[in-house]
Amino acid sequence: MAMTSTEQFVKSIGHADRRFRFEAVGLTLAILVLIAVFALINPRFATYSNLLNVLTQASTYVIVAMGMTLVITKGGIDLSVGSMMAVVTCVAFGMIESGTPWPLAVLVMFALAAALGAFNGVVIAFLAVPALIATLGTMVGFRGIALLHSEGKLYYGLPPELLWLGQGEVLGVPVPILVAAAFVLLTHVIFNHTRFGVHIRAVGGNREAARLAGIAVSRVEVAVYAFMGLAVALGGLLWMARIDGTQATLGTAMEIHIIAATIIGGTSLFGGKGTLYGTLLGAILLSLLNNALVIAGVEFFWQLVAIGAIVICAVTINNIKENRISWIDRLRNRKALSRSRAR
Repeated sequence: MAMTSTEQFVKSIGHADRRFRFEAVGLTLAILVLIAVFALINPRFATYSNLLNVLTQASTYVIVAMGMTLVITKGGIDLSVGSMMAVVTCVAFGMIESGTPWPLAVLVMFALAAALGAFNGVVIAFLAVPALIATLGTMVGFRGIALLHSEGKLYYGLPPELLWLGQGEVLGVPVPILVAAAFVLLTHVIFNHTRFGVHIRAVGGNREAARLAGIAVSRVEVAVYAFMGLAVALGGLLWMARIDGTQATLGTAMEIHIIAATIIGGTSLFGGKGTLYGTLLGAILLSLLNNALVIAGVEFFWQLVAIGAIVICAVTINNIKENRISWIDRLRNRKALSRSRAR
């Protein structure tokens, strides 16, 4: 039986993580070297309790970065994740304080986050607003909504059942780490073993070709941003449960860390190529770096400088691999030509 054009296009894309499986080896080695170096500088860094603390702190970033990997692979970007987290956590906390049962408040939190994410997708897909501009606008707008809702209030005092999500342990392993691991596995299945995941890479790789192949591009776009919203809600739930509080400034500048983790991991900013394993390592690497700098007494502002430099280096390396820097590409061609002449 002959395959349809959609089936042929889907078959030609394959599974992204298989192509990137060995690219994360260098990142794994970088993490091990970083641990070894900072352990020599300060033995407290490599203790079991500190490494568990690093992974616990990284759990929220890992979860949100999973959603960002899908968004960037689709060829988009989302600058509103921090502001969105502030909105949904403030709304949920406000409902709990007003007497709403916490399961209902959490359900509303996830529904609201999915709706806000879908709103981003609708603006991008149906109003043709570039993702950078659309999510820049909602980043400011969502933050304003959070400030209006909270009126500058600091929320605190969660029910014990929710606190357990952020502060509890199972067999000595913090619950946030287990939740993050489960979400990574879920995202892996969606990204690599469903038609939706293949469509995400198809739209990111060639939007027009995906449309001609019969893929509902706009629906994929909206669905990806809705999934981003769910990731933000889950990450926000763990964060507010871990610190037992929230406020309208929660998640400020979070988008920088999330995008950095995704790009460091090897996901292409130009879409069509993504790696969840690389993103996981990227988030852990940034958390290790932040933790090490804090232990070393480095000011927070220098931590931001370090993250900014890492992002620029990661994007540059990605551009070199994809032959997007013209003068480097010309040098490669000249070397290849001189070698062929020498033979």
